[in-house]
Amino acid sequence: MKTNDILSEKQKLILELLNRNNIDKLKDFINSLETPLYFLNSTNFDLLTLALSLNCSFDIIKLIYNRCNYKTLNYVVKDIYHLYDMSNHKDETIVNYQNSLEVLMDSNNNVKSPLLVSLEFSDFQSVEFLINKGADMYFKINGKYILEILREENLLTMRKLNFLLKNGFSLKKFKIERLSNFEFKYIKKCLENFVFDTNFIKYLLNLYKNKSGISKRKFNHRVNNEINKIEIPMELYLKYLDRKDYKKVEYLYKYYGTEKTRSFKDFILFYLNYFDRNFNKKSFYDFFNFIINNENTFPFSKEYAINENETIIINKKLKLVELIKNNNNLKLETFLKNNNYILHCLYSSKSEILNLINEYNVSSDIVDILRKYFLI
Repeated sequence: MKTNDILSEKQKLILELLNRNNIDKLKDFINSLETPLYFLNSTNFDLLTLALSLNCSFDIIKLIYNRCNYKTLNYVVKDIYHLYDMSNHKDETIVNYQNSLEVLMDSNNNVKSPLLVSLEFSDFQSVEFLINKGADMYFKINGKYILEILREENLLTMRKLNFLLKNGFSLKKFKIERLSNFEFKYIKKCLENFVFDTNFIKYLLNLYKNKSGISKRKFNHRVNNEINKIEIPMELYLKYLDRKDYKKVEYLYKYYGTEKTRSFKDFILFYLNYFDRNFNKKSFYDFFNFIINNENTFPFSKEYAINENETIIINKKLKLVELIKNNNNLKLETFLKNNNYILHCLYSSKSEILNLINEYNVSSDIVDILRKYFLI
């Protein structure tokens, strides 16, 4: 269906004027109308949303807002600007966005609000104007927050998030669980904005300015209260622990609270065991290697990590010797395959493997298997 098939004559005229971005002719047209301008609005034709999507000047945006007497900006319209030719739009991101709109229509039924459109098009002047006029950053469209929709459309940027945070967006109303599918940089930014926020910084500055003394106990209590403002959902820890992205797990750990250190340690060990899908201790070995090789704040000492990995190596050596001794071809092959990640730690030289072969008088099949994995 073409645009012209679904628009009235007056809607076609104002659409043409908005496309030209000519405020003087737009004013003349509005003054010539016998009915209020907002009479042109309908379920799928909204002048404010349309002007924002066509990249009209800020003066036109204000003119339409004032002349249409919007009682609220927290509404949705079945947007049809995907029917317009935007190939000449100056923003290449928007042109690419235009080209992918068929997919996006399926994800959100192409329902828009003025604030969403202004953010999609990075029109920050209009974003600020709309927020000041009452546009709600937490307004949901089809059950989703605007921030979630921007992420789904691949139009979320750090600049947009920073702008929203500057204008009052906070995890106080937007539950952190909803950020679980966001890139980590956005999770981190939201956390840093919410915890140890401006009020906490002012508190520290006042202490310094007034040269007020504070006990270590009282200061730690204040810090813990700040950390406890938010509870990181376990699925976030598990997401990065499973990916072996330990730096991100460590970052989230600082919001866990020092008084819960023991429970966090047990939590990590429990899920390392859960993620040991091949029952070969690789999840433990990789995590403890991170502890050993990196300065970190995890509640595990390097000595503890070294002992754990040494225990893993000793147990695997014993198992390997047992399989060689018993001439169990199938089990040996399976063992070596599942533990290929650590074989270099079991025996450091070919001569050690040859000594095992001679000591237990193994079959030629066992020799072939050992030659394959240890390159002897």
